[in-house]
Amino acid sequence: MQAGGNMETLRSRLRGVVARQGRRVARITGVDDEIRALHDRVAELEREVQESRLLNQRLAELTDVVSEVLVPAADRDDKKLAELLGTYNRDSF
Repeated sequence: MQAGGNMETLRSRLRGVVARQGRRVARITGVDDEIRALHDRVAELEREVQESRLLNQRLAELTDVVSEVLVPAADRDDKKLAELLGTYNRDSF
């Protein structure tokens, strides 16, 4: 009788250990999925930042062109203006 009682206790403990380990694996797996999702999100944000940088650069170039055009005619350098417009048209989208 004693041996049977010990076996039941062992089975019960083993079931508890297996259940705890199963929950632990589920948590670890969830963390792995979350880390993977975060890596994907960071990559997406890096692409968006790069796009924003390009748009800001384009805006700065356009601002330079507009500033050159708005300078009074007496002070304006038409050769420089043509060069700026050419650069902007060539490099813009």
